[in-house]
Amino acid sequence: MNIKEEQARWFKQDLPDELRFDLALGADLEDAFYCDLSFGTGGMRGKLGAGPNRINLYTIRRAAFGVAKWLQADDPSAKRSVVIAYDSRIHSRDFAEESAKVLAKAGIRVFLSDELRPTPELSFLVRDLQASAGIMITASHNPALYNGFKVYDATGGQITPAAADQIMGFMAEQRDLFAIQTAERTDPLIQMIGDAADAAYLQALKAVFIRPEMLAAKGANLSICYTPLHGAGRKLVTEGLLQNGFTNVQLVEQQTWPDGNFWTVRSPNPEEPDSFRQAISTTKPGTDLIFATDPDSDRLGVAVPASSKGEFQILTGNQLGTLLLDYLITGKKENGTLQPNEELVTTIVTSDLGRKIATHHGVHHVETLTGFKFIGEEIARLENTLDYHFLFGYEESYGYLAQPFVRDKDAVQAAVLTAEMCLYHKLNGQTLHDRLDALYQAFGYHLEELKTYTFEGQAGAAKIASIMETLRNEPADFFGEEVVDKVDFLTQTTAYPHLPKADVLSFTFTDGTKLFIRPSGTEPKCKCYIQAVGKSRRQAEASLTRTAQQIEPLFH
Repeated sequence: MNIKEEQARWFKQDLPDELRFDLALGADLEDAFYCDLSFGTGGMRGKLGAGPNRINLYTIRRAAFGVAKWLQADDPSAKRSVVIAYDSRIHSRDFAEESAKVLAKAGIRVFLSDELRPTPELSFLVRDLQASAGIMITASHNPALYNGFKVYDATGGQITPAAADQIMGFMAEQRDLFAIQTAERTDPLIQMIGDAADAAYLQALKAVFIRPEMLAAKGANLSICYTPLHGAGRKLVTEGLLQNGFTNVQLVEQQTWPDGNFWTVRSPNPEEPDSFRQAISTTKPGTDLIFATDPDSDRLGVAVPASSKGEFQILTGNQLGTLLLDYLITGKKENGTLQPNEELVTTIVTSDLGRKIATHHGVHHVETLTGFKFIGEEIARLENTLDYHFLFGYEESYGYLAQPFVRDKDAVQAAVLTAEMCLYHKLNGQTLHDRLDALYQAFGYHLEELKTYTFEGQAGAAKIASIMETLRNEPADFFGEEVVDKVDFLTQTTAYPHLPKADVLSFTFTDGTKLFIRPSGTEPKCKCYIQAVGKSRRQAEASLTRTAQQIEPLFH
């Protein structure tokens, strides 16, 4: 792409004032114009602004155009439909409406959300309305200057890499961003969806619970504080709790209402301790749980009391996933609903503790590549083969799914199930800390750390590629101690024979520590996942610290 020519073409257009100001300001223009935004994990995500490598009115239209062509590729005469929802981010509603107008112009029926709704509800509605696809306008947990465009197929799961490639191909054919035609907002092919969608989801949510009779009798005994972090989770999370017996729910007032600037947090990401600051400072004494959901409410963060002095500890995604898995298995065993062919699905970078618990109870375990779309694909495979019955899926990045009426991570399901689990242990004289310690004592102390390194722009992409190439070609003892196993997921055929190729490297050290390194599919980042295990917490912490220190020189 000729950067100067492309910039000049944008300057000549009748742009909205916001984009014209962005061009005039001239910040990061080279990065904004050196390439087109590409599809990563299920869609595209980027900074708001002018240029083909930014999220704006025109790149959103081209993405919707690509989806329309993809849906029409097999049979242009077939009746197709798409569900569109959006979160609280800047311009999310505008981008949802523009996507609807592009699809309607192509003759595709659209079910457009009349207000912001969570990503898991979008996944549910694709299935419930038997639509051909779904579009979610969101940048998930990214900072306020980002937005994005996620695509779902007819299963309600994120599109496969093959489908993403097809959509990208159609987008590439439409070189002129400014020539894409749109229908009127009042086009009869655009149908609004409203409260009935929420009611249908909340009815399906009842299948998540293991002990509903306990909730009806004792749910009010659990004190919950919840912050939607200015996002889309407030309605479904609070209603899901209240309708099922959890009536003692406090909302964090300053963070309750939608606001795409996320002004009370550095980043609206429940993985970040700062996202709990307001909740911890305002919560009532005696609170049992604090919940935080990201802007599109697919990720759930949980904080639990760490002492009687009102201090709270944020559980990691691996810790909460492990606790939920343990609760599901033991609860289903107790009430006789655990099937003999249950399956746990996690990703390759998820803690091994879940696998050990599943194996102990005779539950089958499958690992997928990183990204919840691969967990969704495994659920679809199970439906087709009937080999196993889906029990639970989770990943370390705060994503969980208990019931497959949704095919993506679901913070609403995770919140109500966590509340039930916490209540059960409370009534039996245990905290979640107590239960987690019992699991550590039985299966070993498993500790994890994610190290993320950001490299922006064209130079950053080259830097990440260079790091991966260096690690790929260096001998196995590159990290200064014996490596008992090294796997390159671009070339491996034996270690994970069921997995497709991926730009991921893993190293297993003599003490059992594991290190996974991969470029992010949606952000200019390289991610390093460290998993350590020991007979004691101190031993696991020492292994974790040592490996974290060893990788630092690679990224500086």
